[in-house]
Amino acid sequence: MHKNIYKINDRYVVKKTIYAKSIVYGNFYRLDDATAHRDKLAKNGWYKNATTGYPRNQRFPSYHVKEVDYGYLVINRKNGRTFGAYKSYKYAQLIKKILPFYENDINISQIEKVAHKEFYKYISYHKRSGRYHVIYKAVVRSTHKNLIDALYERDLVVKYDGDEELMCEDPTIVYDYSEEELPTFTHECENIYYKDENVNKYQLEKRIRNHKIIVGSYPTYQLACLIKKYLDDNSWNMDEVKHIMKVTRQIHERDRYIHKRNGKYCIERRINGETLIYGYYEDIEKARYIKKRLEETNWKEKRLDKFRRKYHRQNHETKYFYDKTDFFKAKT
Repeated sequence: MHKNIYKINDRYVVKKTIYAKSIVYGNFYRLDDATAHRDKLAKNGWYKNATTGYPRNQRFPSYHVKEVDYGYLVINRKNGRTFGAYKSYKYAQLIKKILPFYENDINISQIEKVAHKEFYKYISYHKRSGRYHVIYKAVVRSTHKNLIDALYERDLVVKYDGDEELMCEDPTIVYDYSEEELPTFTHECENIYYKDENVNKYQLEKRIRNHKIIVGSYPTYQLACLIKKYLDDNSWNMDEVKHIMKVTRQIHERDRYIHKRNGKYCIERRINGETLIYGYYEDIEKARYIKKRLEETNWKEKRLDKFRRKYHRQNHETKYFYDKTDFFKAKT
């Protein structure tokens, strides 16, 4: 059995593609050594770490998931680099599991796509019947009207490798999805396009009466799906569309003139070729508050100290930059 072992230039190379990433794990003169190393890697999840015999400078980075008041963050244990926030703990755990294999070559949009595919692995949607199918080893194991029921069944099928007798003996829920905000299932999200040139990559657009309307661009696929579902539920009423477009623009403007510099948030503007600095702040919410007050007073710098004193942390906006309430709050 020489799976994941390739003979190249008289050496045996251990290589595996995992989560859409091709990784070379080493090369050996002897097939026995390559096989032993491959087996050790397979036993330990294909991670390069101390257990699988890699020196410190070759080990995969380690991540952990941290719960905050606006979701779940995935954080690099060494350098503190943060991804998220994600509303689903299970989805955040998948991001944490996948990230190490990309080492320093991280394209988080690509990783999120891989995680989304893994989250709904073995589940497909049958449009004609309107049901979710759990398909495992080319066999439809069950059908469901409810996506959560399909997830519960999928987890049991995978846990017992499709053995129905064992599944009946122990029908315990493998993971409780009922309290989580699930990533949107792919079939619900036509009209969303990935635009690499945008700061916010996922663009929602729709053709209405032969006119293409660009509603806005969003940082995550899940959020774009959430906006689309809201508009679908309102039959793409133009008042609702215009409201969403307006709020999206407002949110995009929220951090205009705010730049991250050496771990702090700097408010700066360029006027007639000159860069004006309005201070550095540890807290982005404070920077946003002061920037907003400056805009309201036509950027009168002499009021900076007053704005700094008036800022109260308990009154700041939500840290979850794209909280869905920005879109669905009651309109006045």
